[in-house]
Amino acid sequence: MKTSEEAESMPAQTDKPPRRILGSPLVHFLVLGSLLFFGQRALLTPEPEVVIRLTAQDVAALEKGWWERNGRAPGGEILQALIDSHVEDELLLHEARGLGWHLTDGIVQRRLLRNQRFLESDESVSDQILLERAFEQKMDRTDLVVRRRLLERMRLLISARVRSTPPTDQELEEYRAQNADVFLRPNRVALSHIFLSRDSRQDRLEADAEALGQKLRDEGVPPDEARAWGDPFLLSHRIPLSSEASIGRQYGPQFAAQAIDAPTDRWSGPIPSSYGAHLVWAHEHSPAEVPPLEEIRSRVENELLREREKAAMRTHTARLRENAEIIVTHPIPSA
Repeated sequence: MKTSEEAESMPAQTDKPPRRILGSPLVHFLVLGSLLFFGQRALLTPEPEVVIRLTAQDVAALEKGWWERNGRAPGGEILQALIDSHVEDELLLHEARGLGWHLTDGIVQRRLLRNQRFLESDESVSDQILLERAFEQKMDRTDLVVRRRLLERMRLLISARVRSTPPTDQELEEYRAQNADVFLRPNRVALSHIFLSRDSRQDRLEADAEALGQKLRDEGVPPDEARAWGDPFLLSHRIPLSSEASIGRQYGPQFAAQAIDAPTDRWSGPIPSSYGAHLVWAHEHSPAEVPPLEEIRSRVENELLREREKAAMRTHTARLRENAEIIVTHPIPSA
């Protein structure tokens, strides 16, 4: 057995590495290199501000919704568009909550209170407590009305920023010229017509219409006088300058297709419609044209601002994506 003096004279046993290893330049190099490597990674790849996760069930729900609305499964491009739209909504919702709108918006508060009152029978519970319970249950994240309200406010905010700077006259004129096909006013015609009813004339309709048309042409009867020679008609006997599409919505496409080309200042027809037959007198033709800016200023401005709003939304959501991590798990295809 060793004496206490012998024990005290023996060197202490520790787990520390020998001093010569810690002082090695190689160790210093490795430690410093590791610190620089991981420090650089932390600077170059910061933690995302928000993580958006779409589970396989979420993607399947998007596919199901498309199927129910369109009666078919979405293709690859459509499904990706649905996913992108959902991700953008989630990013905007995250931003809306960051602005505190889920805590201050009146519509959101009333919706949450109404939901919570429905769930709880104790009417003595205060609104504040009910709201706290609704937030604890994350009702503000799952309720469809709340989500729509927050998304609406975010889109209105982006839209307001765009519309705060109205386009100049030069910008409107350039946009009108660059989008002439959008603002093109089609061929139009103004006409009067004499109506013969299919219901009242039955098998005599075609013969009666031919005979009346010939009489009108032979005698040169003007439109105002000829109206009394036809049958009563619920719609107007006079059509102001209108396009083929506009006429077709009231009188049917078959009538509109022939009436738009009717010769001016003489009787033509009979032209059939779903109601019967018509003798037509064209008063005026207006060829297709792009109206001057003064006539369509509000329409041009609205179209231009709508495009700018879409561009602003794309830019805004792209910026949000840069600071987010998007994780999408696609469902496993069935065998």
